[in-house]
Amino acid sequence: GGGGGKKKKKKGKKGRLPPPPGLRPGSHTGAVMSLSWNKVHRQVLASGSADSTVKVWDVTRADNPKDNPCAATFTHHRDKVQSVAWHPSEGTVLATGGFDRTVCLVDARTPDAALAKRAKLPADCESIAWDPHRQQFLSAASEDGTVSTWDVRQFENGPVHSFVAHEFGGVSDLSYSPKVPGLMATCAIDKHVKLWDCHSPDAPSSIPPHPCGMRDMKVGKIHTLNFYPDSPWLVGCGGSGNTVALWEIGGDEGEGTSMIRNRFGSRIVHNPGGTDERSIKEEEGEPPKKEEDFEAVMKAGDEAAKKAREGAAGGGVIKRKGKKKKKKAHRKGQ
Repeated sequence: GGGGGKKKKKKGKKGRLPPPPGLRPGSHTGAVMSLSWNKVHRQVLASGSADSTVKVWDVTRADNPKDNPCAATFTHHRDKVQSVAWHPSEGTVLATGGFDRTVCLVDARTPDAALAKRAKLPADCESIAWDPHRQQFLSAASEDGTVSTWDVRQFENGPVHSFVAHEFGGVSDLSYSPKVPGLMATCAIDKHVKLWDCHSPDAPSSIPPHPCGMRDMKVGKIHTLNFYPDSPWLVGCGGSGNTVALWEIGGDEGEGTSMIRNRFGSRIVHNPGGTDERSIKEEEGEPPKKEEDFEAVMKAGDEAAKKAREGAAGGGVIKRKGKKKKKKAHRKGQ
């Protein structure tokens, strides 16, 4: 009826509601569905919401009631934003995925929807993740069970590979191991966690990951999973059974798990660097590096953003979008 139509209109880009009473200006007007801490600017948090927006927050401003911690708002999605993920080392590059069946790359210094780079998905986006060991690769899990991976240096060319990870239930989450290069886990409403080798020796990046093992975690439909950051073999998950389950890969009689350790054992990274190294230095008495003022970074303006898009090389670089607008990322959803 007419009432349903009005409600739908309010969800659109131009009909967003004001924040509920008691919240600061700039707050989301719908449920917050995803969060991601910036690994370079450690005081910066990104959030994706059911109100179709992505917001960037400077938490150092949160203590002052008169200050607005919302540094930027992005409006490039047309439906709920299910997942956000900062690039592991490029502090202004943010990936987002939504129920509008798109994955996007944005430059946090230029919150202009027209500059967002977009790729189509065959179904709603459930999760996105950067490969921490090959940081030019971004992966997205879809509701139809598909996992797609892009080389973001050639984002407009479509995914380097796309494959069905879970045939009998949509992929609800995916996670890369921070300790084992190439080890990726996916989970789904089919109640299983599956393990994949994304860095198979002698296999080009265009070849989909090699399946390495799977397990029914006995927690019902699985909604989320993550590798433990300090162990190469421990992965946790949770699902509809109101239970959290841990899988120590190779530590039991699971399906082929000892073979998994044999496959990946030589790749283990004992200190992946980044914040781990920085924390160790601080514990040993070295003064912490002063955080860069993110607000100042954002105010660097269009010139800095243009250089980031046009001149830089390596993972996560955003280039200016040309007039060729609609290149299909991959096959249409069914």
